[in-house]
Amino acid sequence: LDNGVGLTPPMGWLSWEKFRCNVDCSHDPANCISERLFMETADSMVADGFRDAGYEFVIIDDCWLAKGRDEGGKLQPDPDRFPTGMTAFGRYLHRRKLKFGIYGDIGTKTCGGYPGMAAHLKQDAQTYADWGVDYLKVDGCYADTDTYNETYPELGVALNATGRPIVYSCSWPAYLPDPIPYRALKKHCNLWRNWLDIQSDWASLKSIIVFWAEASLLSKGFTDIAGPGSFNDPDMLIIGNEGISDDQGKLQMGAWAMFAAPLLMGNDVRNLTDAQQAILLNKDVIAIDQDPAG
Repeated sequence: LDNGVGLTPPMGWLSWEKFRCNVDCSHDPANCISERLFMETADSMVADGFRDAGYEFVIIDDCWLAKGRDEGGKLQPDPDRFPTGMTAFGRYLHRRKLKFGIYGDIGTKTCGGYPGMAAHLKQDAQTYADWGVDYLKVDGCYADTDTYNETYPELGVALNATGRPIVYSCSWPAYLPDPIPYRALKKHCNLWRNWLDIQSDWASLKSIIVFWAEASLLSKGFTDIAGPGSFNDPDMLIIGNEGISDDQGKLQMGAWAMFAAPLLMGNDVRNLTDAQQAILLNKDVIAIDQDPAG
């Protein structure tokens, strides 16, 4: 996507793999989807050197929304879990020289059952821009996959029309059978999710690496379509989660760098061991991933 952003694979953190749709803040206030979790994560990313290593995006995944839109039809965060609002949260990140990422869905509902963007693409694009969003992940639940070739590009146009540079992450191909429209993805998205969602275990990690190897050999356009502004996304880094050893984490970090994949952590940055931090902060591996040539 030629929108001036995402020229190297995005680096950062997002909440889904570790924290899922935990909205029970009364019983689990430190780990529920709330501004506390994201502010503490942002502070840890600064304090522990992740921001300075290139991990700049803090991305709120699903389940941040209120159950309905406001009287004007605008999206709104859950008022109890995000009491200061999204504009204030974005400023919190920007003051720390981090970037603000958030989740939406191209369908009528998000995968977690919250309001989707269908019939509101232009309005929602402007809302995100007004909030100061720098990165938008757009899922594909509760939508007809036959409409993706219209709705995902339409949203991309709407985002660009706001005038705010926003990295556009599409889940478009993850829901489709072969053949995947790689040229359309390159034209309309900065990155796109390939194949199955990762889980925090070796079997899942291995299956994604095998898929990548087979797709590189068999799928025309899979690897050569990627480059500055447009990247395949094999999903989150699970280094630091239970079920993954440090050696397996090293393998994932190295493989993702060779894939020129986004380095988006899906762990609890606040509670990593020194060894796990060292894997994620390896300057040489990061440099391979961030090669300006893509």
